[in-house]
Amino acid sequence: MRTRSIPPSDDAQDALLAARVGTAIAEQRRARGLTQAKLAEMIDLEQEAISRWERGTRVPTLHRLQQLSDALDCSVDQLLQRGSKRPDDQMAAIADALEGLDNDERLLVVNFVQQLAEMLRGKHRSKSSRRK
Repeated sequence: MRTRSIPPSDDAQDALLAARVGTAIAEQRRARGLTQAKLAEMIDLEQEAISRWERGTRVPTLHRLQQLSDALDCSVDQLLQRGSKRPDDQMAAIADALEGLDNDERLLVVNFVQQLAEMLRGKHRSKSSRRK
């Protein structure tokens, strides 16, 4: 008997998004060598607010997201895309991961992703052929 999956509630979706945005803020901040206190100072805010955002217990307002993107020298999209299921967002995340790598390193990562994707596609093909 097959059971239907129940979609998560709006509250659960909001909590998940808050956690993903918080992780993105923390990653961008650390990548720039900033402390929570320094980032808070840059946008005229208390350090505790940055901590709450990074822990996912609170979500920044749109105005604060824009301030964060300016202070962290990234786009608002980069703060919101983390963990997205949209292929375009996932490709953008991979492109971001390639930044700062030299040509050989980027080629290594691209080859790895291609080989892994092909291996997973093969796994899916073999599962579907066994079901028939």
